[in-house]
Amino acid sequence: MHNYYFLLIGGMLAASTVQAQNSVPAPIKQHVVRLGAGSSLNGSGDYPMLKLHLEYAPQVGRHGRLASRLAYIGNSHPYEFGGGYTIPQSYRAVNLEQEIHWLPFGANKTLEFGIGGGGFVGYAAQNSWLFARLNNQQFEYQPRREKGFHVGYIASAYLDVALNQENTWRLGDRIALQNDTRANILPGAQLQLSRAW
Repeated sequence: MHNYYFLLIGGMLAASTVQAQNSVPAPIKQHVVRLGAGSSLNGSGDYPMLKLHLEYAPQVGRHGRLASRLAYIGNSHPYEFGGGYTIPQSYRAVNLEQEIHWLPFGANKTLEFGIGGGGFVGYAAQNSWLFARLNNQQFEYQPRREKGFHVGYIASAYLDVALNQENTWRLGDRIALQNDTRANILPGAQLQLSRAW
């Protein structure tokens, strides 16, 4: 009987230890809001543009984030033809962008790295030119104006660094490559300030 009590007490202690180990809280999922500002290049580096975005990025599992953002891209940059002649150029777009990022080292780390892609829809207006020439000392060019809805794809990567011990404030950088139906490839990079909860 004496041994029975020792076995019972030992079993209770073992059960409480297992229960304590199982009650360790799982990592808290963090949802993130990001503000981003930086540059994007129209075409194959034709001219730089400002890109601003507001993003909501909820965590999906331990190694994933969705990224839903509202973005603005735009600038005007006259093309220098030579001989004092210029051609007006501009590009402006407002996009709704959706990406999914894979975080190979996990979410909510001091350094959070993600890579992924997705697509977007938006409205863009672009002014450029089809041809330009000097003809008998007369400069002439044919403008090209496009506007309307557009769609495209995005591939991007980001790295965020925690600014506080709770990992709720972060600063990072995002690089992206995107294409749409009214412009060529638009590579760019933005600085991001994030707030998680």
